[in-house]
Amino acid sequence: MLLPEAVLNNLGVSVLIGLVTFCMLLYQYWWKFPHPCYPPGVRGVPVLGALPFFGKFAHKTILQWSREKYGKIMSVRMGPNDAVVLNDYDTIIEAFVKQHLVFSSRPPIRMIREFSGDFGLGFCPGNKKFFEVRNFTSKVLRGFGMGRIEMEIRVSDVAQDLVQVFESLNGKATNLRMTVGAMVCNVISSVVLGKTYDINDENMKEIVHCIFNTFGDKKNSKYVMILTFFYAMRHIPPFKKARKMFLS
Repeated sequence: MLLPEAVLNNLGVSVLIGLVTFCMLLYQYWWKFPHPCYPPGVRGVPVLGALPFFGKFAHKTILQWSREKYGKIMSVRMGPNDAVVLNDYDTIIEAFVKQHLVFSSRPPIRMIREFSGDFGLGFCPGNKKFFEVRNFTSKVLRGFGMGRIEMEIRVSDVAQDLVQVFESLNGKATNLRMTVGAMVCNVISSVVLGKTYDINDENMKEIVHCIFNTFGDKKNSKYVMILTFFYAMRHIPPFKKARKMFLS
């Protein structure tokens, strides 16, 4: 006996609804139960995790969660990924000083890796090659005065230049963004290159401008931050434009 077409259509819709409901329940179950090795913490909502609940100052919100419910070691789901958060001094010292070899690696953030080309020391896997490069870099920087009195002298010299700039303004209202940025670059330049540059030097201005556009642009920085969690959105405006500026 053949079933009427209307019955078949209703049956197909019912099966589809049942399948979608099953998938949603399965996803919800997976979402609410993290990896058994993870400490207790905030899961938030599907896809976004705890991001919508951070507020303006995420670190203060996480610290409040730690004190009120979850303790000094907790997990926080940030977008599709889980993070373990350490919330007191002794725990941080234990992890990053006493057990530094275990906690030396960094998460593979695709946005950062695309920007750095897998070079640098900020977001690298904790393998043997990384340790060799890091140790060599630390020795070289210490040779240039990093962490010693020589570094304090370099910073003091550049600070005196900044004081002179302030004095030359005669109390006139001025945007000091580029000036302070150039002074910070001069501290780094004095360590790495052994020289400083005039703050009005065009090459210096271009470098500072590129740094601000990459990491401090108010219009695009929030989109860049979102891309670190949801890189699949890189082809959607305005994320596409923010990514282009970040990588340029």
